[in-house]
Amino acid sequence: MAPRSRSHVPADAPQPSQQFATGFRRYPTNRDALNKSAVSWMEGKRVDDDVGPYWRVHDKIYDLEKFIDKHPGGKDWLLTTRGTDITEAFESSHISASAEKILSKYYLKDAATPRVSPFTFHDDGFFRTFKRKVRPVLQKVGRGPDWRMILIQDGLALAFVALTMAAVLRESFLAAALGGVVLAMMSMCAHNFFHQKDNWRMYLFDLTLFSSHDWRISHALSHHLFTNTIYDFEISVLEPFFEFLPKANKTWLQRYGSYFYSVALFPVFFYLEALKKWKMIAFGEQKMRPENTLPICELAVFCAFVSSSWTGLKLWLVMHCACSVWFSFIGLTAAHHHPDIYHEGDAMRDNPDWGLCQLDAVRDRMEVTGNLFLVSTTFGDHSLHHLLPTVDHSKLEYLYPAFFETCEEFNIPFQFVRQWELVCGKYLQLANVTPNTRSPGYKEKTKKLI
Repeated sequence: MAPRSRSHVPADAPQPSQQFATGFRRYPTNRDALNKSAVSWMEGKRVDDDVGPYWRVHDKIYDLEKFIDKHPGGKDWLLTTRGTDITEAFESSHISASAEKILSKYYLKDAATPRVSPFTFHDDGFFRTFKRKVRPVLQKVGRGPDWRMILIQDGLALAFVALTMAAVLRESFLAAALGGVVLAMMSMCAHNFFHQKDNWRMYLFDLTLFSSHDWRISHALSHHLFTNTIYDFEISVLEPFFEFLPKANKTWLQRYGSYFYSVALFPVFFYLEALKKWKMIAFGEQKMRPENTLPICELAVFCAFVSSSWTGLKLWLVMHCACSVWFSFIGLTAAHHHPDIYHEGDAMRDNPDWGLCQLDAVRDRMEVTGNLFLVSTTFGDHSLHHLLPTVDHSKLEYLYPAFFETCEEFNIPFQFVRQWELVCGKYLQLANVTPNTRSPGYKEKTKKLI
């Protein structure tokens, strides 16, 4: 996604700390805080959106208090987003036109100020046109997981249990490491489920040291809706070690050091996030949730059924170390980073349609598309997933005809790239200090990546 270029910045927009302009009306509160978390991101968004105890969609304010328990996706989505502008989340999560009719029942008043976000959702724009085209398709095939997705997710869960048992019974560090890799794959598959209505499979994600509840904020509500912008938590949380935005003031270490310190950081990413989460819980900054105890239950199993607690701890650490490395590498090379992909600071397309801006910030790998196992375990079919995140991965393949038809209608020459291009692109983008001066939109592209 992308904010507007300098000519579109409102005169009253505050100056961000970065050296480039932004299309958002405000620089995100808490973005540069030392202790960045999903909780602080959401608190900052409440300050920025300033809608009181209500919910904003487009230019109207709604009081959804009486709808919370009726929400088909589960009440947590509304409880979490209370006091914010949920326009992007509402548009991308609800494909049926009936959602707007239900929403109108809870209208409170018109908004007094423009939206902070620059993105648009015009009826004749790319995104809403695409949604209209996929409605009959999804009415036929459904939006939820099919038997293949259930088989993949549950099969990975069983494989994880089997490898955990092997690691414990044989005190095998190899089995623990393999279990960690499977745990990473299982969690990437479970990420498909936490985008959807509440379901038990989304809690498989919590068997890692991450939290599905926190990721619904940092990933689903931040990264998915404001991809590669200053409001993308997955960009800001990695700073200053991984500076993906094309800042002119990057140090040599920030530009090229990740070749070396990635080796040290990838194995401990999950531990650092877990320590931050437990510190916040201990100091009352975040509520303890039942699923937060799942990694502790794992540790208890490791320690209870091996020769010593020390051996059990080492096996558990090895498993999560392997999980952290696999997840981090895939996550940072799957879809979003290359100098030809939009990042905050680059010039934006003139038409800030949210769907088009999503395509500017995402790429799809030709080696992955068409294989549901790879799609579900390596963040595949990423463009469609970003456009319609609540549609199960197993149903995205049915949407390609409508997607290509919409791209042709809007003269968008969509193309796939190779995985190796995105692996290289990650390092090229980290080294990049020169913002693109012309739109990275697919319509303007005349050459392939790398």
